Amino acid sequence: MTTPAGVGTIRVEDLPLLQQRPFRSLTLVRLTARIASNALNFALILLIVDATGLAFMSSLMVLALVVPSTVIGITAGVIADAFGKRPIIVLTNLLRGGFCFLIVMQGESIPVLFSAALIFAAASQFTSAAEGALVPAIVPKDRLARANAINEAVQGISQILGFVILVPIALRLFDSPGALFFICGVLFVISAWYGLRIGRVPRLERPELGGEPEGPWWAIGWREIRRNPLVARATIELTLISTSLIIVAGIIPIYIQDTLRLPVEIGVLVLMPAAIGIIIGLRLAGFLAHRVRPAVLSTAGFVGFVPLLLLITFVRPASEFLAGYDLFSWLLSINIGSFDGAGVLAMFVVVPLGFSYALVAVAARTVINDQVALHLQGRVLATQGALAAIASSIPVLIAGAMTDLVGVTIVMAAVALLIGAAAVANLKGPRRHIAQAVGAR
Repeated sequence: MTTPAGVGTIRVEDLPLLQQRPFRSLTLVRLTARIASNALNFALILLIVDATGLAFMSSLMVLALVVPSTVIGITAGVIADAFGKRPIIVLTNLLRGGFCFLIVMQGESIPVLFSAALIFAAASQFTSAAEGALVPAIVPKDRLARANAINEAVQGISQILGFVILVPIALRLFDSPGALFFICGVLFVISAWYGLRIGRVPRLERPELGGEPEGPWWAIGWREIRRNPLVARATIELTLISTSLIIVAGIIPIYIQDTLRLPVEIGVLVLMPAAIGIIIGLRLAGFLAHRVRPAVLSTAGFVGFVPLLLLITFVRPASEFLAGYDLFSWLLSINIGSFDGAGVLAMFVVVPLGFSYALVAVAARTVINDQVALHLQGRVLATQGALAAIASSIPVLIAGAMTDLVGVTIVMAAVALLIGAAAVANLKGPRRHIAQAVGAR
């Protein structure tokens, strides 16, 4: 095929990312699988809360969803780096889909729900590691920030579709956990099909990437993180933000019931505007990631995240305080069933909260993608996930138990303050070594 004079041939790699078949197929893999994963994770917590009514049990369920990150996460990263990433994506999604169909036939009980949490989470480790390691192989380095922003946007969309639409319709409107598991099984199968459509991913020769580091296979990701101060800082930032979300996820059903005074499925709708903030943050962070120092972006994210989490914690007294001013007096006039001014304020606050999270996530992941060799990406990302799981495993249980004893407000405030203190300590880390690493690039 010829082109008219003066018109050049457009290379595939010059097309927008979502017009490139490998990346578009990977994005659809993530979207369909994450809709199912988010719906299942939320549904498992709801079903446990409905059965027991205890924050400790919901925190224990969150821990069951997190434990595989610690136990097999690094192994998943090694396998993702050593073997074909597309077969891993296809097989793990088929496994999750098959188990969903098995639950439909067997029925739900508390032991089955906890077993499902462990199996889904374990399979997700292999899928996530393969997806994360695949991105730098099919996306040019100068477009990784954009790819990460699209990935985070997919996560936000999948949360809305899973939390806000799929779970309430299946569990509350039709009162059918079996229907939810069946739909999620179908979504996993569709995700596996899109995995096949990614196409062949060329393997890069190890000499081009600097060779394989020496040492135990399970410690390579950790050694790579420690070797580079920039990667170490980014890993800590991701771990802090992930830990805070894991802990809060364990007690959020009780927060919705006690603080917002709403049914959990309605309260989740109130918190969903956070996705708007995430999308805005991703657009901005993706644009700025290679124009502004990542440390500046992540610092700005934490500066916003901590006080906003505190404001969400004390949203009811805050709404009552603001209602005393004429500008916000309308907060007192809102009374739609159990939905009042506190719920409205929470809807507004979660938007910048999501924005702050996006700044930290994109800045940190872009640093890792830029600084870590392609064939080590899976191990480094898996190690980071394991660190987040380890850091949150005991605190999430403590937070659940303390919530049953002293209330959710005190626990969420403590989480916000501790995360803020840890972020400050990370910012005061070895700046001289980081400056040397930047100068060496």
